[in-house]
Amino acid sequence: MDLVRPDIDGYLAAFAAHDDSVLRRMETIAAERDFPIVGPQVGRLLEMAARSCGAQRVLELGSGFGYSAYWFLRGTGPTGTVLLTEGSAENAKSAEAYLTRGGFGGRFRIEVGDGLAIAEALEPPFDIVFCDVDKQDYPKALPIARRLVRPGGLFITDNMLWDGRVLNPSPDDHVTRGVLELTAALKSATDFAVSIVPIRDGVALATRLPT
Repeated sequence: MDLVRPDIDGYLAAFAAHDDSVLRRMETIAAERDFPIVGPQVGRLLEMAARSCGAQRVLELGSGFGYSAYWFLRGTGPTGTVLLTEGSAENAKSAEAYLTRGGFGGRFRIEVGDGLAIAEALEPPFDIVFCDVDKQDYPKALPIARRLVRPGGLFITDNMLWDGRVLNPSPDDHVTRGVLELTAALKSATDFAVSIVPIRDGVALATRLPT
């Protein structure tokens, strides 16, 4: 379903246009393969979020072939780093190639495997934790963010509107239920200030509050 009126979405897409040849190549590949990426509208939001909180250390739970990490690396400046986690070795190899081609060599690391499991072994603090794992696993990401994100840092989650299915989920739709469970947990959280931005498929921005 169209979450934003098509003409408005076109206006926003034009505003988010860029001239980065590597990003354009990644967008072309995603379109050809019908591979889900956050797209430039959300990408610019991720870059802005990283710049706004002075992020130097970013963790991605689910990275695909590196599109969102590319935007985070743009936002973290010359010394910031991104740790990507990705279940597919093939996607991880593509991410390494694209990020290196973009000039980010030495500023990222990729671990292949279950992002949630990898995160359990990491030490805080991170400035940003970005969640884009399988949607039924979304609720498992919040405890990880609580442990890893520093006060003033961000827990960012993509696909929080889930193509509108959050409005009327079926009882056996465990994927949508995962999104809704995380949404409810964020809404009731006393340690995060949260907003859901209705661009693309919905992005939740949660700032970790001081303890």
